[in-house]
Amino acid sequence: MVALERVKEFSELKREPPEFIEPRPPASWPAAGAIKCEELVIRYAPELPNVLHTLNFEIRPGEKVGILGRTGSGKSTLALSFFRFVEATEGRIIIDDIDIAKVGLTDLRSRLTIIPQDPTILSGTLRSTLDVFDEYEDVEIFEALRRVHLIPSSDSAVVAEEDSTVNANIFRNLDSTVSEGGENFSTGEKQLLCMARAILKRSKVLVMDEATASVDYATDELIGKTIRQEFADSTILTIAHRLRTVIDYDRIMLLDQGRIVEFDKPGVLLADSTSKFHALCKATGKEEFATLNKLAGL
Repeated sequence: MVALERVKEFSELKREPPEFIEPRPPASWPAAGAIKCEELVIRYAPELPNVLHTLNFEIRPGEKVGILGRTGSGKSTLALSFFRFVEATEGRIIIDDIDIAKVGLTDLRSRLTIIPQDPTILSGTLRSTLDVFDEYEDVEIFEALRRVHLIPSSDSAVVAEEDSTVNANIFRNLDSTVSEGGENFSTGEKQLLCMARAILKRSKVLVMDEATASVDYATDELIGKTIRQEFADSTILTIAHRLRTVIDYDRIMLLDQGRIVEFDKPGVLLADSTSKFHALCKATGKEEFATLNKLAGL
């Protein structure tokens, strides 16, 4: 009887949307990284309350946007919605003039990049970690590692077999073993590996979901430097744990209970003593508040 009930449950499970939908988006999509949300509403089940309430906003190509808010404000739900890990209940998300609801999951998720707080790293080799489908030459992979500062910029892209440094650093040997879950990497190294993959993919839209929450300030600054240098032309959405991470971004979006309550340049919000962003910054303490003002150009 229990087995029959289980079969019934599985038969009634909602099917995941198709991997591919014709017509498929152009191979170059998204080429610019323009994002538009129109009347976006999300709830996790028909009987549950809305998590996101009628969001309307536009993000320009190449813009860097920091997304802030208390726990439960809807930040991660918004991030997941770009990949359709959660589906829009109402409204739509448009990337480069294409409604993502009309894009198959494989096409959508392979064209955008998300870097979560704790990235999933599968066991294998460094090469297979960075190049799952064997699409890139070794020289390209080494260049990506160099650009995220996992190997020094002075390293040769191709290391001679007799070079004694081949096994001195895991990142200089693409056949180095990667343990399950990437346990032989620090959290910061896993984040940088994800960024190296994004560089190889030439991602035009990059979503960072509290990616630097578990790393130290030095690694946070290194990741920030990599974003500024290597993703200058990409659209970046960063859910931030530290205000410093996004204080020099183009705009800040502040969410509260699933609604956008502020959306403007950091300097504009910080200069407004009545803004919620100003209050968040001030709560960090006098010294940090002064630093944030300086970083925001005030």
